[in-house]
Amino acid sequence: MPLTPKAVHHDYQDRYFTLHIMHPKFSVLDYELVMRNQVRLRELFAGQTDWPKPDMTVADNTVAMEHHLYEFNENLAYGFCVFDSEDKNCIGTVYIGASTVVGYDCELHYWLDEALIELEPVLEQVMMFWLKDKWGFESPALVGREIPLPQWEVMKKAS
Repeated sequence: MPLTPKAVHHDYQDRYFTLHIMHPKFSVLDYELVMRNQVRLRELFAGQTDWPKPDMTVADNTVAMEHHLYEFNENLAYGFCVFDSEDKNCIGTVYIGASTVVGYDCELHYWLDEALIELEPVLEQVMMFWLKDKWGFESPALVGREIPLPQWEVMKKAS
């Protein structure tokens, strides 16, 4: 299901974060970050996906990055690699997906390196503002954060 934002943005920068479209050129940096955080990520996304698998390779990650780039270009989802404000270190991911739940026009998923977890509330706040103010989304859903996953699954079945 295509997303229908009023505007699509290819990057973002503020005093904390720089975001770039997920792209195969970031595969190694992203892979290293993912594997360093794999236990936390499996817990964070439990019930939604079995990603990241313990035996995931850089090649697997490159294929995933190619898929995310395809999704972006087709307006199916918008994935971003999160870098620090100096644009040097890959520190997380933001993923904007379509919502099938009535009352929500997109889903916002995000995570930061465990070493920077204290910045996740800041990332959430700036991304929610960015999605509403710049993209034109009115009701982003914070699945697995503001809305617990079991509740979200019930909401999806009811929509």
